[in-house]
Amino acid sequence: MERFSHLHLDGQQKETITYQNQMIHYGLYQPRPEAYFFSDIPWHWHDEFEFGYLSVGSMRYKTNNQECILHEGDGIFINSGSLHYLQPLEPKKDIRLQSQFFDKSFLAGSSGSLFDIKYIAPVKEQRQLEMVPLYGSNPEHKEFLDKMQEAANLGTERKDFFELRLQRIFSELWETVYSWAMSTKKDRDSFNSLEDEKIKQLLLFIQAHFTEKITVGMIAGAIPISERECYRLFQNKLDITPSEYITSLRMQRAQELLMHSDKGVLEIALETGFGSSSYFGKLFKQHHHITPKQYQKLSGIIS
Repeated sequence: MERFSHLHLDGQQKETITYQNQMIHYGLYQPRPEAYFFSDIPWHWHDEFEFGYLSVGSMRYKTNNQECILHEGDGIFINSGSLHYLQPLEPKKDIRLQSQFFDKSFLAGSSGSLFDIKYIAPVKEQRQLEMVPLYGSNPEHKEFLDKMQEAANLGTERKDFFELRLQRIFSELWETVYSWAMSTKKDRDSFNSLEDEKIKQLLLFIQAHFTEKITVGMIAGAIPISERECYRLFQNKLDITPSEYITSLRMQRAQELLMHSDKGVLEIALETGFGSSSYFGKLFKQHHHITPKQYQKLSGIIS
Protein backbone atom coordinates (compact mmCIF):
# COMPACT_ATOMS: atom_id res chain seq x y z
CA MET A 1 0.00 0.00 0.00
CA GLU A 2 1.46 3.33 -1.08
CA ARG A 3 1.29 6.50 1.03
CA PHE A 4 2.15 9.83 -0.53
CA SER A 5 2.10 13.54 0.18
CA HIS A 6 1.97 15.13 -3.28
CA LEU A 7 1.38 14.34 -6.93
CA HIS A 8 4.29 13.43 -9.18
CA LEU A 9 3.50 15.39 -12.37
CA ASP A 10 5.55 15.71 -15.54
CA GLY A 11 5.61 18.68 -17.92
CA GLN A 12 2.26 17.66 -19.42
CA GLN A 13 0.44 17.47 -16.05
CA LYS A 14 0.58 13.66 -16.29
CA GLU A 15 0.74 11.90 -12.93
CA THR A 16 3.17 9.04 -12.47
CA ILE A 17 1.52 6.15 -10.63
CA THR A 18 3.81 3.94 -8.55
CA TYR A 19 3.03 0.23 -8.41
CA GLN A 20 4.03 -1.86 -5.40
CA ASN A 21 4.94 -4.68 -7.78
CA GLN A 22 5.93 -3.96 -11.38
CA MET A 23 4.65 -7.40 -12.41
CA ILE A 24 1.09 -6.49 -11.42
CA HIS A 25 0.05 -3.00 -12.48
CA TYR A 26 -2.26 -2.28 -9.57
CA GLY A 27 -1.73 0.44 -6.97
CA LEU A 28 -3.57 1.18 -3.73
CA TYR A 29 -2.96 4.71 -2.44
CA GLN A 30 -3.73 6.00 1.03
CA PRO A 31 -2.76 9.72 0.98
CA ARG A 32 -1.55 11.46 4.11
CA PRO A 33 -4.21 14.17 4.50
CA GLU A 34 -2.09 16.40 6.69
CA ALA A 35 0.23 17.00 3.72
CA TYR A 36 -1.79 16.10 0.66
CA PHE A 37 -4.96 18.11 1.20
CA PHE A 38 -3.49 21.41 2.30
CA SER A 39 -4.99 22.89 -0.85
CA ASP A 40 -6.70 21.93 -4.09
CA ILE A 41 -5.22 19.06 -6.08
CA PRO A 42 -4.25 20.60 -9.44
CA TRP A 43 -5.47 19.61 -12.89
CA HIS A 44 -3.77 16.36 -13.85
CA TRP A 45 -4.32 13.08 -15.69
CA HIS A 46 -2.88 9.57 -15.81
CA ASP A 47 -2.95 6.57 -18.12
CA GLU A 48 -4.36 4.34 -15.40
CA PHE A 49 -8.03 3.85 -14.57
CA GLU A 50 -8.84 5.16 -11.09
CA PHE A 51 -11.41 4.06 -8.52
CA GLY A 52 -11.64 6.49 -5.59
CA TYR A 53 -13.47 6.14 -2.28
CA LEU A 54 -14.08 8.92 0.25
CA SER A 55 -14.27 7.46 3.76
CA VAL A 56 -14.23 10.81 5.58
CA GLY A 57 -15.05 14.38 4.48
CA SER A 58 -16.32 16.02 1.30
CA MET A 59 -14.60 16.84 -2.00
CA ARG A 60 -15.45 18.44 -5.33
CA TYR A 61 -14.29 16.69 -8.51
CA LYS A 62 -14.07 18.44 -11.87
CA THR A 63 -13.24 17.23 -15.37
CA ASN A 64 -13.37 19.20 -18.61
CA ASN A 65 -17.10 18.60 -18.92
CA GLN A 66 -18.38 17.39 -15.54
CA GLU A 67 -18.49 18.37 -11.89
CA CYS A 68 -19.67 16.52 -8.80
CA ILE A 69 -19.41 16.66 -5.01
CA LEU A 70 -18.66 13.50 -3.03
CA HIS A 71 -19.33 12.96 0.66
CA GLU A 72 -18.42 10.25 3.14
CA GLY A 73 -19.25 6.84 1.71
CA ASP A 74 -19.23 8.00 -1.94
CA GLY A 75 -16.78 7.01 -4.65
CA ILE A 76 -15.79 7.72 -8.23
CA PHE A 77 -14.48 6.16 -11.44
CA ILE A 78 -11.98 8.22 -13.45
CA ASN A 79 -11.27 7.08 -17.00
CA SER A 80 -7.77 6.75 -18.41
CA GLY A 81 -6.46 10.03 -19.83
CA SER A 82 -9.17 12.21 -18.26
CA LEU A 83 -7.99 15.61 -17.05
CA HIS A 84 -9.37 16.18 -13.55
CA TYR A 85 -9.14 18.43 -10.51
CA LEU A 86 -9.99 17.89 -6.82
CA GLN A 87 -11.04 20.46 -4.23
CA PRO A 88 -11.34 19.54 -0.55
CA LEU A 89 -14.47 21.10 0.95
CA GLU A 90 -13.34 20.66 4.54
CA PRO A 91 -10.08 21.12 6.50
CA LYS A 92 -7.31 18.72 5.51
CA LYS A 93 -7.50 16.78 8.77
CA ASP A 94 -11.10 15.85 7.94
CA ILE A 95 -10.43 14.28 4.52
CA ARG A 96 -9.68 10.60 3.86
CA LEU A 97 -9.50 9.61 0.19
CA GLN A 98 -8.46 6.15 -0.93
CA SER A 99 -7.59 5.50 -4.59
CA GLN A 100 -7.03 2.29 -6.52
CA PHE A 101 -5.26 2.47 -9.89
CA PHE A 102 -4.59 -0.09 -12.60
CA ASP A 103 -3.72 -0.05 -16.28
CA LYS A 104 -5.17 -2.18 -19.06
CA SER A 105 -2.54 -4.90 -18.65
CA PHE A 106 -3.96 -5.71 -15.21
CA LEU A 107 -7.21 -6.97 -16.76
CA ALA A 108 -6.34 -7.55 -20.41
CA GLY A 109 -2.76 -8.83 -20.34
CA SER A 110 -0.76 -7.75 -23.37
CA SER A 111 -1.77 -4.81 -25.53
CA GLY A 112 -3.80 -5.92 -28.53
CA SER A 113 -5.12 -9.06 -26.85
CA LEU A 114 -8.74 -10.12 -27.34
CA PHE A 115 -9.63 -8.79 -23.87
CA ASP A 116 -7.95 -5.45 -24.61
CA ILE A 117 -9.60 -4.98 -28.01
CA LYS A 118 -13.05 -6.19 -26.96
CA TYR A 119 -13.44 -4.83 -23.44
CA ILE A 120 -10.74 -2.38 -22.34
CA ALA A 121 -10.02 -0.23 -25.41
CA PRO A 122 -13.72 0.64 -25.99
CA VAL A 123 -13.86 2.18 -22.49
CA LYS A 124 -10.60 4.09 -22.88
CA GLU A 125 -11.66 5.36 -26.31
CA GLN A 126 -14.96 6.78 -25.00
CA ARG A 127 -13.44 10.19 -24.24
CA GLN A 128 -16.82 11.56 -23.20
CA LEU A 129 -16.80 9.04 -20.33
CA GLU A 130 -14.51 11.16 -18.15
CA MET A 131 -15.77 10.18 -14.72
CA VAL A 132 -18.72 8.50 -13.01
CA PRO A 133 -19.61 9.57 -9.44
CA LEU A 134 -20.85 6.75 -7.22
CA TYR A 135 -23.16 7.63 -4.34
CA GLY A 136 -23.48 5.46 -1.25
CA SER A 137 -27.17 6.36 -0.99
CA ASN A 138 -27.85 4.72 -4.37
CA PRO A 139 -28.40 0.93 -3.92
CA GLU A 140 -26.79 0.05 -7.27
CA HIS A 141 -23.81 2.29 -6.56
CA LYS A 142 -23.57 0.88 -3.02
CA GLU A 143 -23.06 -2.62 -4.39
CA PHE A 144 -20.30 -1.32 -6.68
CA LEU A 145 -18.68 0.60 -3.80
CA ASP A 146 -18.77 -2.48 -1.54
CA LYS A 147 -16.84 -4.45 -4.16
CA MET A 148 -14.33 -1.61 -4.43
CA GLN A 149 -13.77 -1.82 -0.68
CA GLU A 150 -13.43 -5.58 -0.86
CA ALA A 151 -10.64 -5.05 -3.41
CA ALA A 152 -8.99 -2.40 -1.23
CA ASN A 153 -9.00 -4.77 1.73
CA LEU A 154 -7.30 -7.42 -0.40
CA GLY A 155 -4.70 -4.87 -1.52
CA THR A 156 -4.07 -3.86 2.08
CA GLU A 157 -3.81 -7.34 3.60
CA ARG A 158 -1.98 -8.90 0.61
CA LYS A 159 -2.65 -12.48 1.67
CA ASP A 160 -2.01 -15.53 -0.51
CA PHE A 161 -3.75 -15.36 -3.90
CA PHE A 162 -4.80 -11.73 -3.37
CA GLU A 163 -3.70 -10.86 -6.94
CA LEU A 164 -6.10 -13.42 -8.44
CA ARG A 165 -8.92 -12.25 -6.20
CA LEU A 166 -8.24 -8.60 -7.06
CA GLN A 167 -8.39 -9.37 -10.74
CA ARG A 168 -11.66 -11.27 -10.29
CA ILE A 169 -13.32 -8.37 -8.44
CA PHE A 170 -12.22 -5.74 -10.96
CA SER A 171 -13.29 -7.98 -13.85
CA GLU A 172 -16.76 -8.02 -12.31
CA LEU A 173 -16.72 -4.27 -11.80
CA TRP A 174 -15.52 -3.79 -15.36
CA GLU A 175 -18.74 -5.22 -16.76
CA THR A 176 -20.51 -2.21 -15.24
CA VAL A 177 -17.81 0.22 -16.41
CA TYR A 178 -18.11 -1.19 -19.93
CA SER A 179 -21.90 -0.65 -19.85
CA TRP A 180 -21.30 3.00 -18.88
CA ALA A 181 -19.01 3.44 -21.87
CA MET A 182 -21.51 1.90 -24.26
CA SER A 183 -24.34 4.08 -22.95
CA THR A 184 -22.32 7.24 -23.65
CA LYS A 185 -22.12 6.53 -27.38
CA LYS A 186 -25.49 8.19 -27.91
CA ASP A 187 -24.06 11.42 -26.46
CA ARG A 188 -21.08 11.48 -28.82
CA ASP A 189 -22.34 14.51 -30.77
CA SER A 190 -22.36 16.66 -27.63
CA PHE A 191 -18.72 15.92 -26.83
CA ASN A 192 -15.94 17.94 -28.46
CA SER A 193 -12.70 15.97 -28.31
CA LEU A 194 -10.89 18.67 -30.34
CA GLU A 195 -11.53 21.22 -27.59
CA ASP A 196 -10.21 18.77 -25.01
CA GLU A 197 -6.99 18.43 -26.98
CA LYS A 198 -6.70 22.22 -27.30
CA ILE A 199 -7.03 22.77 -23.55
CA LYS A 200 -4.39 20.11 -22.89
CA GLN A 201 -2.00 21.92 -25.26
CA LEU A 202 -2.66 25.24 -23.53
CA LEU A 203 -2.02 23.69 -20.12
CA LEU A 204 1.19 22.16 -21.44
CA PHE A 205 2.44 25.58 -22.60
CA ILE A 206 1.61 27.21 -19.27
CA GLN A 207 3.26 24.35 -17.38
CA ALA A 208 6.48 25.02 -19.31
CA HIS A 209 6.42 28.81 -18.79
CA PHE A 210 4.46 29.60 -15.61
CA THR A 211 7.55 30.90 -13.78
CA GLU A 212 8.01 33.53 -16.50
CA LYS A 213 6.02 36.65 -17.34
CA ILE A 214 3.46 35.26 -19.77
CA THR A 215 0.36 36.88 -21.23
CA VAL A 216 -2.90 35.43 -22.51
CA GLY A 217 -1.74 36.38 -26.00
CA MET A 218 1.36 34.22 -25.59
CA ILE A 219 -0.73 31.32 -24.29
CA ALA A 220 -3.25 31.59 -27.14
CA GLY A 221 -0.43 31.83 -29.67
CA ALA A 222 0.91 28.43 -28.62
CA ILE A 223 -1.81 26.64 -30.65
CA PRO A 224 -2.59 29.28 -32.15
CA ILE A 225 -6.06 30.58 -31.33
CA SER A 226 -7.45 34.02 -30.50
CA GLU A 227 -7.26 35.39 -26.97
CA ARG A 228 -11.05 35.38 -26.85
CA GLU A 229 -11.10 31.69 -27.76
CA CYS A 230 -8.45 31.03 -25.13
CA TYR A 231 -10.57 32.67 -22.44
CA ARG A 232 -13.64 30.74 -23.63
CA LEU A 233 -11.86 27.37 -23.49
CA PHE A 234 -10.58 27.96 -19.99
CA GLN A 235 -13.96 29.16 -18.76
CA ASN A 236 -15.97 26.38 -20.41
CA LYS A 237 -13.59 23.53 -19.70
CA LEU A 238 -11.96 24.44 -16.38
CA ASP A 239 -14.28 27.17 -15.03
CA ILE A 240 -11.27 29.44 -14.37
CA THR A 241 -9.33 32.10 -16.28
CA PRO A 242 -5.82 31.54 -17.69
CA SER A 243 -4.44 33.87 -15.02
CA GLU A 244 -6.10 31.88 -12.24
CA TYR A 245 -4.57 28.69 -13.61
CA ILE A 246 -1.11 30.29 -13.74
CA THR A 247 -1.49 31.42 -10.14
CA SER A 248 -2.55 27.92 -9.05
CA LEU A 249 0.56 26.40 -10.65
CA ARG A 250 2.83 28.99 -9.06
CA MET A 251 1.18 28.41 -5.69
CA GLN A 252 1.56 24.64 -6.02
CA ARG A 253 5.27 24.96 -6.83
CA ALA A 254 5.77 27.48 -4.03
CA GLN A 255 4.16 25.09 -1.53
CA GLU A 256 6.53 22.32 -2.60
CA LEU A 257 9.54 24.59 -2.10
CA LEU A 258 8.27 25.82 1.26
CA MET A 259 7.74 22.24 2.39
CA HIS A 260 10.82 20.54 0.95
CA SER A 261 13.57 23.20 0.75
CA ASP A 262 15.26 25.67 3.06
CA LYS A 263 14.94 28.56 0.59
CA GLY A 264 13.74 31.92 1.85
CA VAL A 265 10.33 33.42 1.01
CA LEU A 266 11.79 36.04 -1.37
CA GLU A 267 13.83 33.44 -3.26
CA ILE A 268 10.79 31.22 -3.62
CA ALA A 269 8.61 34.14 -4.75
CA LEU A 270 11.09 35.02 -7.51
CA GLU A 271 11.66 31.40 -8.55
CA THR A 272 7.94 30.71 -8.95
CA GLY A 273 7.11 33.85 -10.91
CA PHE A 274 5.34 35.91 -8.23
CA GLY A 275 7.89 38.70 -8.58
CA SER A 276 7.99 39.93 -4.98
CA SER A 277 7.73 38.45 -1.51
CA SER A 278 4.97 40.90 -0.52
CA TYR A 279 2.72 39.93 -3.46
CA PHE A 280 3.46 36.24 -2.91
CA GLY A 281 2.72 36.55 0.82
CA LYS A 282 -0.55 38.34 0.17
CA LEU A 283 -1.80 35.70 -2.30
CA PHE A 284 -0.57 32.82 -0.15
CA LYS A 285 -2.49 34.09 2.88
CA GLN A 286 -5.62 34.60 0.75
CA HIS A 287 -5.40 30.99 -0.43
CA HIS A 288 -4.33 29.27 2.80
CA HIS A 289 -5.09 31.72 5.64
CA ILE A 290 -1.52 31.56 6.97
CA THR A 291 1.73 33.20 5.85
CA PRO A 292 4.49 31.38 3.93
CA LYS A 293 6.72 31.46 7.01
CA GLN A 294 3.98 29.97 9.16
CA TYR A 295 3.58 27.22 6.57
CA GLN A 296 7.31 26.52 6.71
CA LYS A 297 7.05 26.17 10.48
CA LEU A 298 4.16 23.74 10.13
CA SER A 299 6.24 21.74 7.64
CA GLY A 300 9.20 21.68 10.02
CA ILE A 301 11.53 23.55 7.64
CA ILE A 302 12.15 26.37 10.11
CA SER A 303 11.76 26.42 13.87
